[in-house]
Amino acid sequence: MNERGEISIPPPPPPLPPGAANGGEPESEPAAGWSGGRALLGLVVLLVIVIFSAGIVEAIDPGIDSLAARLALQLLLAGAMIGVAFAIANPAGDGLVPPAALGLRRPLGRVVQPTVLAYLAYIGCALLIAALLEPEQEDVTRELGVDEGAFGAIVAGVLIIGAAPLSEEVFFRGFLFAGLRRSGGFWLGALVSSAIWGLFHYTGPDSWAVCLQLALFGLALCWLYERTGSIWPTIAVHAFNNALAFTLLTSS
Repeated sequence: MNERGEISIPPPPPPLPPGAANGGEPESEPAAGWSGGRALLGLVVLLVIVIFSAGIVEAIDPGIDSLAARLALQLLLAGAMIGVAFAIANPAGDGLVPPAALGLRRPLGRVVQPTVLAYLAYIGCALLIAALLEPEQEDVTRELGVDEGAFGAIVAGVLIIGAAPLSEEVFFRGFLFAGLRRSGGFWLGALVSSAIWGLFHYTGPDSWAVCLQLALFGLALCWLYERTGSIWPTIAVHAFNNALAFTLLTSS
């Protein structure tokens, strides 16, 4: 009752996040606005762009032997993954989706614990694969010019630790996994997108063990996205792993 004797009705409380009504934590699962079919269409578009870009670079520099050609190809690949994800994820086709739709949003709930668990699970699998299959990881740092002066080392570090984690997480987790998950559930989305991500790193018959290792890493990253509702933690884990590999490779 207010000062004039009238009964005042308080405003309704703000709506609870999904899942909180039952006393649980807010749901953080990726909620894509595009289907698995559209996600696979984006994958096809990306492959076409990559093949076309590689053809142009090779026409300018046959064999793609120069450092400039290799760096240009890596930059084109990173840009293509981000561009395709933002463009194809919008079913209306009238512009780009907002970053939050691709998981570039504030994480929900706990972050540190699931992040550590996801990375430890991957490390355990990686050690097992290393013991059983002895994967031969291609030294990308040398290909990107880490031994060709300070400039090459800086650019290689930026591409491996910065550009690759950001672009690959936006495309493979934020776009591909989320779309497949909407159509077939978590396990279908995680398994298919992680297998494709592993194959994305295929460099020859000796790299199958590496593809398997990275596919398992992809599963851990999909789970982390599922738990946090954001790809920022997956970008952080991916970048940390690349930074660790970069340090080990360049110090040997």
